[in-house]
Amino acid sequence: MLVRAAFDDLLTIVLPHRCPGCGRRALALCAVCAATLAPAPAAPPPAPVAWWTACYAYAGAARELVARAKYRGERHAFQLVVPALAGAIARAPTPVDVVTWIPASPDRLVRHGVDHGEVLARAVARASALPVAALLRRAPGPPQTGRDARARRAGPTLRGHRDVEGLTVLVVDDVATTGASVAAAARALRARRAAAVYAATVARTPAPGSDSSPGAYTPCRPSN
Repeated sequence: MLVRAAFDDLLTIVLPHRCPGCGRRALALCAVCAATLAPAPAAPPPAPVAWWTACYAYAGAARELVARAKYRGERHAFQLVVPALAGAIARAPTPVDVVTWIPASPDRLVRHGVDHGEVLARAVARASALPVAALLRRAPGPPQTGRDARARRAGPTLRGHRDVEGLTVLVVDDVATTGASVAAAARALRARRAAAVYAATVARTPAPGSDSSPGAYTPCRPSN
Protein backbone atom coordinates (compact mmCIF):
# COMPACT_ATOMS: atom_id res chain seq x y z
CA MET A 1 0.00 0.00 0.00
CA LEU A 2 2.80 2.41 0.83
CA VAL A 3 4.46 1.57 -2.51
CA ARG A 4 1.30 2.62 -4.30
CA ALA A 5 1.11 5.78 -2.21
CA ALA A 6 4.70 6.64 -3.07
CA PHE A 7 3.97 6.13 -6.77
CA ASP A 8 0.87 8.33 -6.58
CA ASP A 9 2.82 11.02 -4.76
CA LEU A 10 5.49 10.88 -7.46
CA LEU A 11 2.80 11.54 -10.04
CA THR A 12 1.75 14.68 -8.18
CA ILE A 13 5.27 16.01 -8.70
CA VAL A 14 5.09 15.37 -12.44
CA LEU A 15 1.50 16.45 -12.98
CA PRO A 16 0.17 19.98 -12.25
CA HIS A 17 -0.94 20.53 -8.66
CA ARG A 18 -4.33 21.97 -7.89
CA CYS A 19 -5.50 24.05 -4.97
CA PRO A 20 -7.01 21.62 -2.44
CA GLY A 21 -9.72 24.17 -1.69
CA CYS A 22 -11.16 24.95 -5.12
CA GLY A 23 -9.28 22.82 -7.63
CA ARG A 24 -7.60 25.67 -9.49
CA ARG A 25 -4.06 24.96 -10.65
CA ALA A 26 -1.71 26.00 -7.84
CA LEU A 27 1.26 24.64 -5.91
CA ALA A 28 -0.60 25.19 -2.64
CA LEU A 29 -3.84 26.76 -1.47
CA CYS A 30 -4.74 29.71 -3.66
CA ALA A 31 -5.01 33.10 -1.97
CA VAL A 32 -8.81 33.06 -2.01
CA CYS A 33 -9.06 29.70 -0.26
CA ALA A 34 -6.21 30.44 2.16
CA ALA A 35 -8.09 33.52 3.34
CA THR A 36 -11.04 31.33 4.40
CA LEU A 37 -9.04 29.07 6.71
CA ALA A 38 -9.88 29.41 10.39
CA PRO A 39 -7.81 28.00 13.25
CA ALA A 40 -9.24 25.02 15.08
CA PRO A 41 -11.13 26.24 18.14
CA ALA A 42 -9.62 25.14 21.45
CA ALA A 43 -11.46 22.44 23.38
CA PRO A 44 -10.49 19.94 26.06
CA PRO A 45 -9.38 16.56 24.68
CA PRO A 46 -11.69 13.58 25.10
CA ALA A 47 -10.60 11.27 27.92
CA PRO A 48 -8.21 9.51 28.09
CA VAL A 49 -6.37 11.69 25.53
CA ALA A 50 -4.09 13.89 27.61
CA TRP A 51 -3.39 16.63 25.03
CA TRP A 52 -4.24 17.43 21.43
CA THR A 53 -3.67 19.88 18.65
CA ALA A 54 -5.26 20.65 15.28
CA CYS A 55 -4.51 23.02 12.42
CA TYR A 56 -7.91 24.18 11.19
CA ALA A 57 -11.59 24.37 11.96
CA TYR A 58 -13.31 21.67 9.93
CA ALA A 59 -15.12 23.92 7.49
CA GLY A 60 -14.74 25.55 4.09
CA ALA A 61 -11.40 25.11 2.37
CA ALA A 62 -10.03 22.99 5.23
CA ARG A 63 -12.88 20.52 4.83
CA GLU A 64 -12.23 20.34 1.09
CA LEU A 65 -8.50 19.86 1.74
CA VAL A 66 -9.21 16.80 3.86
CA ALA A 67 -11.78 15.46 1.38
CA ARG A 68 -9.36 15.70 -1.55
CA ALA A 69 -6.65 13.85 0.36
CA LYS A 70 -8.99 11.30 1.90
CA TYR A 71 -11.41 10.46 -0.91
CA ARG A 72 -9.73 11.61 -4.13
CA GLY A 73 -6.16 10.45 -3.55
CA GLU A 74 -4.68 13.97 -3.61
CA ARG A 75 -2.33 13.33 -0.70
CA HIS A 76 -0.11 16.25 -1.59
CA ALA A 77 -2.82 18.35 0.09
CA PHE A 78 -1.53 17.11 3.44
CA GLN A 79 1.91 18.55 2.68
CA LEU A 80 0.44 21.96 3.49
CA VAL A 81 -0.21 21.05 7.12
CA VAL A 82 2.56 18.60 8.02
CA PRO A 83 5.05 21.36 9.02
CA ALA A 84 2.42 23.03 11.20
CA LEU A 85 1.54 19.77 12.94
CA ALA A 86 5.22 19.06 13.53
CA GLY A 87 5.67 22.52 15.04
CA ALA A 88 2.76 22.03 17.43
CA ILE A 89 3.98 18.59 18.45
CA ALA A 90 7.30 20.14 19.43
CA ARG A 91 5.36 22.23 21.96
CA ALA A 92 3.56 19.27 23.56
CA PRO A 93 3.63 19.12 27.37
CA THR A 94 6.19 16.27 27.34
CA PRO A 95 8.28 14.75 24.53
CA VAL A 96 6.59 12.26 22.22
CA ASP A 97 8.23 8.84 22.03
CA VAL A 98 6.45 7.32 19.04
CA VAL A 99 3.86 8.27 16.42
CA THR A 100 1.01 6.04 15.25
CA TRP A 101 -2.32 6.25 13.42
CA ILE A 102 -5.87 4.90 13.54
CA PRO A 103 -6.11 2.12 10.94
CA ALA A 104 -8.62 2.63 8.15
CA SER A 105 -11.64 0.36 7.99
CA PRO A 106 -11.30 -2.70 5.71
CA ASP A 107 -13.94 -1.27 3.34
CA ARG A 108 -12.03 1.99 2.94
CA LEU A 109 -8.78 0.14 2.33
CA VAL A 110 -10.43 -1.84 -0.45
CA ARG A 111 -11.91 1.29 -2.04
CA HIS A 112 -8.82 3.49 -1.87
CA GLY A 113 -5.98 0.98 -1.85
CA VAL A 114 -4.00 2.89 0.77
CA ASP A 115 -4.44 3.97 4.37
CA HIS A 116 -4.19 7.75 4.08
CA GLY A 117 -3.96 7.98 7.88
CA GLU A 118 -0.76 5.97 7.77
CA VAL A 119 0.63 8.17 5.00
CA LEU A 120 -0.14 11.29 7.05
CA ALA A 121 1.29 9.84 10.27
CA ARG A 122 4.53 8.81 8.58
CA ALA A 123 4.91 12.28 7.06
CA VAL A 124 4.36 13.96 10.44
CA ALA A 125 6.81 11.58 12.13
CA ARG A 126 9.42 12.25 9.46
CA ALA A 127 9.00 16.02 9.82
CA SER A 128 9.25 15.68 13.61
CA ALA A 129 12.25 13.30 13.53
CA LEU A 130 10.25 10.77 15.56
CA PRO A 131 9.86 7.00 15.21
CA VAL A 132 6.58 5.73 13.77
CA ALA A 133 4.95 2.34 14.27
CA ALA A 134 1.68 0.53 13.63
CA LEU A 135 0.44 0.12 17.20
CA LEU A 136 -3.30 -0.36 16.65
CA ARG A 137 -5.53 -2.92 14.97
CA ARG A 138 -9.11 -2.27 13.94
CA ALA A 139 -11.94 -4.76 14.18
CA PRO A 140 -14.12 -5.23 11.08
CA GLY A 141 -16.83 -2.60 10.81
CA PRO A 142 -17.89 0.50 8.88
CA PRO A 143 -15.86 3.73 8.80
CA GLN A 144 -16.86 6.53 11.17
CA THR A 145 -17.92 8.75 8.25
CA GLY A 146 -21.62 8.38 7.52
CA ARG A 147 -22.58 6.78 10.84
CA ASP A 148 -25.24 8.40 13.00
CA ALA A 149 -24.21 10.53 15.96
CA ARG A 150 -24.73 7.79 18.53
CA ALA A 151 -22.63 5.30 16.59
CA ARG A 152 -19.92 7.90 15.97
CA ARG A 153 -19.67 8.66 19.69
CA ALA A 154 -18.96 4.97 20.36
CA GLY A 155 -15.94 5.16 18.07
CA PRO A 156 -14.27 2.30 16.18
CA THR A 157 -13.26 -0.92 17.93
CA LEU A 158 -9.49 -0.75 18.32
CA ARG A 159 -6.92 -2.75 20.23
CA GLY A 160 -3.23 -2.31 20.79
CA HIS A 161 -1.02 -5.13 19.58
CA ARG A 162 2.37 -3.95 20.87
CA ASP A 163 3.53 -3.11 24.35
CA VAL A 164 4.08 0.63 24.83
CA GLU A 165 4.75 0.63 28.57
CA GLY A 166 5.97 4.00 29.79
CA LEU A 167 5.84 5.65 26.35
CA THR A 168 4.09 8.83 25.28
CA VAL A 169 2.28 7.97 22.05
CA LEU A 170 1.04 10.50 19.50
CA VAL A 171 -2.00 9.47 17.43
CA VAL A 172 -2.21 11.33 14.10
CA ASP A 173 -5.53 11.55 12.25
CA ASP A 174 -7.15 13.74 9.62
CA VAL A 175 -10.25 15.04 11.44
CA ALA A 176 -11.65 14.91 14.95
CA THR A 177 -15.39 15.55 15.06
CA THR A 178 -16.80 13.86 18.16
CA GLY A 179 -13.29 12.86 19.27
CA ALA A 180 -14.47 9.27 19.58
CA SER A 181 -11.81 7.79 17.29
CA VAL A 182 -8.83 9.32 19.09
CA ALA A 183 -10.44 8.46 22.43
CA ALA A 184 -10.83 4.82 21.33
CA ALA A 185 -7.19 4.82 20.22
CA ALA A 186 -6.11 6.24 23.56
CA ARG A 187 -8.05 3.59 25.50
CA ALA A 188 -6.43 0.82 23.47
CA LEU A 189 -2.96 2.28 23.95
CA ARG A 190 -3.43 2.90 27.67
CA ALA A 191 -4.53 -0.74 27.96
CA ARG A 192 -1.07 -1.57 26.58
CA ARG A 193 0.42 0.60 29.38
CA ALA A 194 1.20 3.79 27.48
CA ALA A 195 2.17 6.53 29.93
CA ALA A 196 0.19 9.15 27.97
CA VAL A 197 -1.58 9.49 24.64
CA TYR A 198 -1.60 12.71 22.62
CA ALA A 199 -3.47 13.44 19.39
CA ALA A 200 -2.80 15.66 16.38
CA THR A 201 -5.28 16.22 13.57
CA VAL A 202 -5.45 18.32 10.43
CA ALA A 203 -8.87 19.68 11.37
CA ARG A 204 -11.31 19.55 14.25
CA THR A 205 -14.81 20.56 15.20
CA PRO A 206 -15.44 21.49 18.82
CA ALA A 207 -17.91 19.62 20.97
CA PRO A 208 -21.13 21.65 21.44
CA GLY A 209 -20.75 24.06 24.34
CA SER A 210 -17.14 23.08 25.00
CA ASP A 211 -14.66 25.57 26.44
CA SER A 212 -10.91 25.73 26.10
CA SER A 213 -8.87 23.84 28.66
CA PRO A 214 -5.51 25.44 29.51
CA GLY A 215 -2.59 23.08 29.05
CA ALA A 216 -4.61 20.50 27.14
CA TYR A 217 -4.62 22.11 23.71
CA THR A 218 -1.90 23.73 21.64
CA PRO A 219 -2.92 25.53 18.43
CA CYS A 220 -1.02 24.94 15.23
CA ARG A 221 0.35 27.93 13.39
CA PRO A 222 -0.03 27.03 9.72
CA SER A 223 1.72 29.21 7.17
CA ASN A 224 -0.62 29.76 4.22
